[in-house]
Amino acid sequence: KRNSFNKVRAEMNKENALLRTCFLFRGVENELDTLVLPEAESFTKGEAIYTEYTYRRALGILLSGKAAALPGGGGKTILNRFSPGAVFGAAAVFSSENIYVSRIVAESSCRVLFLDEPFLRALFRAHPETAENYIVFLSERIRFLNEKVTLFTKEDAEGRVYDFLRRNGGYGESMAALARRIGIGRTTLYRTLNELEQKKMLVRKDGKIEVL
Repeated sequence: KRNSFNKVRAEMNKENALLRTCFLFRGVENELDTLVLPEAESFTKGEAIYTEYTYRRALGILLSGKAAALPGGGGKTILNRFSPGAVFGAAAVFSSENIYVSRIVAESSCRVLFLDEPFLRALFRAHPETAENYIVFLSERIRFLNEKVTLFTKEDAEGRVYDFLRRNGGYGESMAALARRIGIGRTTLYRTLNELEQKKMLVRKDGKIEVL
């Protein structure tokens, strides 16, 4: 029983440390211990956390495990992957829309903390800094999405590379093959991938390219 208690205590400390890194609590980290947070919820591998029609108007913070965002309508292309500390649902909290933009599915057993609209409103009133943090976060997301829209309409190398990777869910073959498929030189391809990575539009890891 003592070992089990210590394990639970260690997990709680780990989750609390993770919350201190969340954008929402920037500047008020020391106030976290005084907040009465909701109970985190657990999900099993393959379980839907959000779907287009069944979702919470809440900011979700992934405390443990992994999750992925997929297109609505049953699409299987992975749009984004979430690791501990990642957030989702920020744009839906104060929205009047009844349909969520994507599906979020647990890729492993995971725990999620949901902060709903009433909690966030109370938090904003008590700690105005958190409201500023929320606005900054949404502003950065809007700018990021605007850059994506711009890339979709561009016919230069950057737009063609990004569009190809987006439509194919990333890439894991040789750079020479990728350059041939897109119809550009390898030097241009490498330069373009570096530029897209600096803009945080994609990530390269273990020889694979993943679109963000």
